[in-house]
Amino acid sequence: MLSASAFNALLKTLEEPPANTTLLLLTARPHALLPTIRSRVLHFRFPGLSAAVPAEGWEAWIADYRAWLELLGQGVAAGRSAAEGIFGLYGLVARFGSMLDKASALETTRRKALLPEATDDDEVAAIEVEISVGLRMRMFAGIEAATRAHSLKLLASGDNEARRPLIASTDALERAAGLLRVNLNESAALEDFLLASLRVWTRR
Repeated sequence: MLSASAFNALLKTLEEPPANTTLLLLTARPHALLPTIRSRVLHFRFPGLSAAVPAEGWEAWIADYRAWLELLGQGVAAGRSAAEGIFGLYGLVARFGSMLDKASALETTRRKALLPEATDDDEVAAIEVEISVGLRMRMFAGIEAATRAHSLKLLASGDNEARRPLIASTDALERAAGLLRVNLNESAALEDFLLASLRVWTRR
């Protein structure tokens, strides 16, 4: 919301900040900042993770993910084939990508209708990226919550052998979230996490 002259004054401050000073810039529209400003700051995203994921079929997906986690624990412990787990894994990945694409398209259409007519193409493209990134981070936060609930349930039941695979799964999820931050395709990041989960549970 700054004017061009205010942006230029801020740029000078960013280039030569006072000693022992930390500057925090907060905006809901990072795409509206000048490239010269964006290139001189560290970026941290704080999406609204507490809100429900506006994707049709999300609750069913999470329920199927929880069932897949249960299958890994029960199936491996019972010596069953891992084939069912693998087929379930790739089904989850395919549905995740499809859900994200549809939800992003719907939200983009909704947001574009609210934009001023003078909005340029670069800003529209930035908004589209912002919507997609925000949605996928909220979806991964939902996966994290479901994984944590599954973990706590096992630990509360006294299954001490579950500690190692649960820790390894958590590490894999953190790695997947990190891959998303460097713009790896969300389906590839999810596949990496689910394959890692399958491997650690299979070794039980």
